[in-house]
Parts: sequence; C-alpha cells; structure tokens
Amino acid sequence: MFIIRRPWLLSMFKNIILFMNKIVVFFFILASNFCYSQDFNAGTIIGINTSQVSGDNLSGFNKLGLRIGGFVNRKFRHFDGQIELQYINKGSRELIEQNTYNEGYKFQVNYIEIPISMKKNIYKNSHVELGFSIGHLLNWIEEYDGIDNYGIDIKKIEYSCHIGFQYKINPNLYFNSRLSNSLSPIRPHSLNQHNSDSNVYQWNRGQYNTSISFVIKYYFLKK
Repeated sequence: MFIIRRPWLLSMFKNIILFMNKIVVFFFILASNFCYSQDFNAGTIIGINTSQVSGDNLSGFNKLGLRIGGFVNRKFRHFDGQIELQYINKGSRELIEQNTYNEGYKFQVNYIEIPISMKKNIYKNSHVELGFSIGHLLNWIEEYDGIDNYGIDIKKIEYSCHIGFQYKINPNLYFNSRLSNSLSPIRPHSLNQHNSDSNVYQWNRGQYNTSISFVIKYYFLKK
C-alpha cells in the first residue's frame, strides 16, 4: 500500500481557514466605518503566486502557490492608496524530468502579509503600483526527494518591496500582476555555500524571496 505523507498540506488548509475568518472580521470592521464614504473602496483578492528563492542555487519561478485576501483602497488627489491583508505561498521548487523516481527539492514558506501600495492611473483603464510589504511567517516546509529536510530556520518577519500593473476589466473587476522581492534575507546561506566563495557572499548575505503574482481583484464597494 502506497501512502503519500504530506502533513504540511493539512497545516496549509488550516491556515487558510483561519485567515479567511480574519478576513471576514476585517471587512465587517471596514464596512461599519467606511461604507458611507465615497473615497473608500474595499474588495477581495484571489489568484496565484509564482516564486523562486535567490541564493538557493536553483533558477526559475517554478514554485506555484496561492495569493488570497482583501484590501481597502482610498482615492487621493493624484493617486490611490491601498492596504491589503493577504495569505501568500512563496518558496522554490526543483524541476524534475518525467519518468524518474526523484522528487527533487521543494521549499514552501507561508506568510500573512500586509502590503501597502500607491497606485497611479497611466492610461484609461491601466494603473501602475509601487509599495512595500511586511510579512509574518506562519510555517514552512523543506523537502528533498519527498523527505522532510529542515535546514536553517526562516526569519519570522519579512520586509519586501513590490511593483505592479493593474487593468480595469469592468467597474468592479480588475486584473493585477505584481513583482515582489525581499529587502533583506529570509535566512542566511548554508555554511557550505558561505565557505565556497567568501567574496561573493560578502555582498550576497543570504536567501531572498522573489515572486510574480497574477490575481483578480473584486471591488464590492465600488461606486
């Protein structure tokens, strides 16, 4: 009998359920304060996040994850300001050739993030965004050939910056794409990596999350 052991999947689903409960509370509070203001809008975010970890000797945005949450948007004179609360999967994954028994390397990091962005309309339905995020680590998993292989601990807090593009599909529906990168390492290099080239790692201090996300945003307070 073949059993696939993936306890981190159960943990991830539990985190999503807990997070969605927080989102419901979050929007009840927002609705009670801002639903009568024409300057404020709120909505939901759902989509995918592709990611890699700079400094792990792998390349390519091969790790696929979720990006779900909610946001509040306020109009100012020359730009829009936005704050989000989201659950996001990051990490890296080694691509393995088909018809082999090797499962390769998998690294998944799950965060609760608060991104803050400034958005500017550049042409008709097109917007660009710039901002930064603070992420709190929920949990992480590191596997090699399907076996748990926990290495150096991950920092509890991640600081990152992002740029993005947003397109208006209709008054309530938007498509958003975002590139995000850690401002500081999420963890240091392994000792073997550090000792292999001390000149390189004097400037490259560790591993960094880099991700590109594609999401649909729904404004349910849009006027």
